[in-house]
Amino acid sequence: MEPSQWLASRVREHHGIQVGGGREWVREAVFGTQDGLISTVGALTGIAAGTHNAQAVVVAGFVIIVVESLSMAAGSYLSSKSQHEYLQRLLKEEEEEIARDPEGERQELEEMYRARGFTESELPIVVNRIMSNPKLLLEDMAHKELGIIPAAEEQPLRNAFVMGTAYVCGGLVPVLPYLLLPLAQAMPVSMVAAFGTLFIFGSLKGRLVRTSWWRSGLEMVAVAGTAALAGFIIGRVVDRWIV
Repeated sequence: MEPSQWLASRVREHHGIQVGGGREWVREAVFGTQDGLISTVGALTGIAAGTHNAQAVVVAGFVIIVVESLSMAAGSYLSSKSQHEYLQRLLKEEEEEIARDPEGERQELEEMYRARGFTESELPIVVNRIMSNPKLLLEDMAHKELGIIPAAEEQPLRNAFVMGTAYVCGGLVPVLPYLLLPLAQAMPVSMVAAFGTLFIFGSLKGRLVRTSWWRSGLEMVAVAGTAALAGFIIGRVVDRWIV
């Protein structure tokens, strides 16, 4: 078995993940789904309480989903792209520094590995091996000196797609009851559906990160409940004192 295959097998065995298997976009999926559910259920609850008009709620729901999913996707793309460009600049500067002052880089390597406990007899072996491979040298210096892992860089387009899709999927959950039920029934069903989905999603997240699944689920429900309550109160206030 090749060393890389053996390492991937060990990672799967001990951490339950596939090397390069998509764990990088978990953040976008969690953020998009959670925000789609929370912001949509909060807004729709407020609109339903303030207008008492199911058509207005449905129209507002789809407008929110479309506009916010595009906004979230664009934000994810631009932030990921900015981060990617910044890290690329740092890597380019490090590469130029290696080419300009290889002896200085050798001294830096020696000091870094000396600080990590390598003996004076071990240092030449390790440093010479790393210095003999430009790609390995750049990866090692980028990781230890700059805190960058080149193989784990952001992918802006993928992140934007995951973020936007997750937001749409999350946002549709509280909207659908208003399409299928009378307003009086749709409001509680929408909230229950959103809270139930959030609890399930939070529980799955808890299992993924190996924390308490029920606490993770309740945490998401609590956040969504606060948003829905705020939306309901604002809707009632506007309906009574402004409209």
